[in-house]
Amino acid sequence: MSERGQGQGLGLAARELAGRRRSAPGHERTSDVTRTRGWLVAAATGALGLLAALLIDLRGGAELGVDRAISPAHRDAGLGCASCHGEGRPRPALEGGVDPRSACVGCHDDQRSARAAHARLLAAGALTCVDCHGAHETRGGVRFEPGEPALRWRGGQQGHLDQLAALRWTGRETSDVALVEVGGCGRCHEPARPDDPMAHCVLQTGVQEPGAPVDPRSPVVCFDEHQRLLDAAGSERAALWELAREAAAAEAPGLDEATPERGGGARAWWWLGLSLACAGVGLAGARLRARRRAQAERQRSEAPGEQAAAGPVLRPAEHRRLPTIDATTCIGCNACVDACPYDVLELRAYVAVLARPDDCCGLSLCEQRCPNGSLVIQEGERLPELPRIDDDLQALGAPGVHLAGDITGLPLIRNAINQGAHAVGAIADALASERPRAALRRGATLDLDLVIVGAGPAGISAALEAKRRGLRYRVLEQASAAESVRSFPRGKLVFDQPLGMPMVGELWLRESTKEELLGKWLRIIHAEGLDIRERTRVIACERVVGGPPRGHLLIRAEALGSAEGEGALELRCARVLLCCGRRGTPRRLDAALPVADEMVDHLHYSLADARSFAGRRVLVVGLGDVAMEAAIALANQPGTAVAVSYRGADFKRGKRRNVDALRRLSAAGRLELLWSTELAAIEPGRVRLRGPDGSVERPVDSVFVLIGNLPPSGLLDTFGVELS
Repeated sequence: MSERGQGQGLGLAARELAGRRRSAPGHERTSDVTRTRGWLVAAATGALGLLAALLIDLRGGAELGVDRAISPAHRDAGLGCASCHGEGRPRPALEGGVDPRSACVGCHDDQRSARAAHARLLAAGALTCVDCHGAHETRGGVRFEPGEPALRWRGGQQGHLDQLAALRWTGRETSDVALVEVGGCGRCHEPARPDDPMAHCVLQTGVQEPGAPVDPRSPVVCFDEHQRLLDAAGSERAALWELAREAAAAEAPGLDEATPERGGGARAWWWLGLSLACAGVGLAGARLRARRRAQAERQRSEAPGEQAAAGPVLRPAEHRRLPTIDATTCIGCNACVDACPYDVLELRAYVAVLARPDDCCGLSLCEQRCPNGSLVIQEGERLPELPRIDDDLQALGAPGVHLAGDITGLPLIRNAINQGAHAVGAIADALASERPRAALRRGATLDLDLVIVGAGPAGISAALEAKRRGLRYRVLEQASAAESVRSFPRGKLVFDQPLGMPMVGELWLRESTKEELLGKWLRIIHAEGLDIRERTRVIACERVVGGPPRGHLLIRAEALGSAEGEGALELRCARVLLCCGRRGTPRRLDAALPVADEMVDHLHYSLADARSFAGRRVLVVGLGDVAMEAAIALANQPGTAVAVSYRGADFKRGKRRNVDALRRLSAAGRLELLWSTELAAIEPGRVRLRGPDGSVERPVDSVFVLIGNLPPSGLLDTFGVELS
């Protein structure tokens, strides 16, 4: 080959590989991850906010642990939790042998009580310092500073006693006087009793009847507990105690005695508030960033260059696209085999091989997952009998008739959805540009802008796009909505990539069951209120005034199940979109085959729910994927005897998982494989089969004939669609 020819070949290969990923992606975006990403950011920023609050507290001199009220004198002395709880860390009382009640004598003198009764209790260990001067409790005190108003403190709060400005402390140094409350003495004394020794020590405010209960928060003003009045450092200490009595009776502004101690509650609210604020900022930032990223991706996807490079596949290839493996470079990593959901590839002698070419749908996941480029999708033989369509999915030679979905020869649910939306978009643009359309609508000549035939994935997508575009449309379905999915066996797995539905958004569909997929379709139909007329079969199409674009189409249909002549329906429309699929109708038994009248109701051409056949004897005719999946589902029902009749001598096609499952069931005796047999007659309670060794009989209760479907060639001829 010349250098010029080689260059052209390389350029063609580069264009073919444009938009393809040559290696496995690092990650795939899914709905369950994108929904929680903002909350992950919020959690991280909230944790940072909590850490910031902790650092702010530590820099302000706070210590870790519970922030309990500490008297001003103790704060001035630099005391913290570790000062009383030992070993440099806060610990509860009496834990590990460390008693914080003994820490007082480290700073204070060993001041014994001047009262004989208290002295005896102290000597016996029944009374300690903290019994009267409770640590961290609401009992407070008074601070006197020379020339300043007295400062009353209690429970972590404090306030100046300006009403006692005339009684200022004239001493030389700042002094503190601790106040004991009645609640601290209530264990031994009854201050409400006049004969109690401490009754005269309680500060009485207002008029109080004899025997009335005393407020436990009332201060006790007997300051000579530890020293007698005349021995307490002379007249200066006596004057200090007198001022303390006046301060105890006064009410300090801002000193709310009902407020609990300053401590864990206030700090907890501060920490929680800052953490929630940071979390809110993080969540808002993540949401804003995600919105901007989605907008940028949407703009990028709408750009002409991007659509040309990586847009959805809309037209089927004229040739079959099959994977080609270079055995000299294949490393046998099994990546392509695992990526293919249809079991097209197998690993033999450590090299990937094309095992089932007929099952390949051209998804190209295998090519994307190959790590070194040993597998490449290439074009093979030409595909027969495909409808001839243009880029707008309009049938060549049949103006006004568009096709979408499996009927175009392009498989996969994702492609059907893309085709349905694309075809309706092209129809809407064409109708908007046609001048006669406005006149026709004014004259009410047309019933609808668009008739959609078929309510499968392509039809539902087309209906959503038509509603979004404001078109008058109607969907005609000869069975029920999503009938192709309904006909799947119960629990059948459906494989595809994420689906982008018009007006709905992206649906994640990696490996869903029949029931999950059907539920998604039905929820979309009911939520959007789509105009779908079920049990209505299209039987003819006529072109009026030459058909589109100058004329229109007349669609004739009939309602199934109605009396003859009563269910006729005629619709005049500007365009028709065929989304009826290629399955057509099930291939039935030869009319010459004898079938007993008693067995007509027990002859089935599809399986919807295998559970309804539990405990019966069943024959399955055929060995395609549909037949194998039905046989597997029936064999898994309790008490069901299943036989499979196939005219071939061995498996010729089918997914690997179905073939393996059928082999296991046959080896376990739960299913019988009747090779090289054909159905000869269906008699009451039994069937006769022709085999190489003569006639074979098997008792049966039901017969499933799953031998494929007839393509809808008659419907295509009605609409004038030509095949290639």
